[in-house]
Amino acid sequence: MKFAFKSIVVAAAFVAAGVANAASVSVVADGTTVQNGFTVTALGELEFSSLLMGALNTPTPPVAVSPYGGATLTEGTRTETDEFGGTTETPYHIVGSKVTGLTYDDVSGKVTNVISVGGAAQSMAKNTAIGASGGQEKVGELDVRFQADGSANIFGQITGQRLGAATGVNYSGLLFTVSAANVTGATTFQNAAGVYETTLNNLALSDAGFNALVQSFGLSSTGLGFTALKQATANFGNLNSTITVVSAGVTPAVPEPSTYALMGVGLIGLGLVARRRAK
Repeated sequence: MKFAFKSIVVAAAFVAAGVANAASVSVVADGTTVQNGFTVTALGELEFSSLLMGALNTPTPPVAVSPYGGATLTEGTRTETDEFGGTTETPYHIVGSKVTGLTYDDVSGKVTNVISVGGAAQSMAKNTAIGASGGQEKVGELDVRFQADGSANIFGQITGQRLGAATGVNYSGLLFTVSAANVTGATTFQNAAGVYETTLNNLALSDAGFNALVQSFGLSSTGLGFTALKQATANFGNLNSTITVVSAGVTPAVPEPSTYALMGVGLIGLGLVARRRAK
């Protein structure tokens, strides 16, 4: 599947034939040959929502975004039509990294867990106009866990430090939640080769994740930066994934550079402030 800046999680798996009882099976998704002679590779991309993307370029200077831990970064602009029929140039960032592991049920084929490494680093200069002391942070190491009701919880890490602060932020825990209605594509897999795509829409930022970002950038609760970030928490972006399953000995097709990314991650460049539109 492809995460097309439309934002992670990768769902991939295959059913183990002849197994009488369900068992949780973990797979290293790096081209390793697994049960029944199949090889799995998995990539994903995180696409930020339009509100968040517009916020990234609002501060002066804009929030700087860069990949870390082997992740990749793709940047550009796209033209969108607004509700009044006008056009808007919206910037985008796609940050992601290869999925390194997944867990699935070997009878039902349901994917239960997807893990990726690396993520996105952001830095914000001091900006009194938006109530930001400035700082830097990193968000990544995503761990997507599918729930029995079809929803998903995305765990990860946020580390950062406000400019001038004596201590830093080191948060590890729930970052996003996604309702079952916002999970589309393949979440179970047949015992066959193929390309399986999954999208998690409308990533909702957790309160703890929001607080970690606020502390990292030194955002005042009465400032525009804080308000803009708060507005983006209900829809931080979308997470898209592509899982490729081939027979052992077959070399998977090399994806386009724009599809290299992860679940992850890229979470966030949160520059935070009102969306800028150029009509």
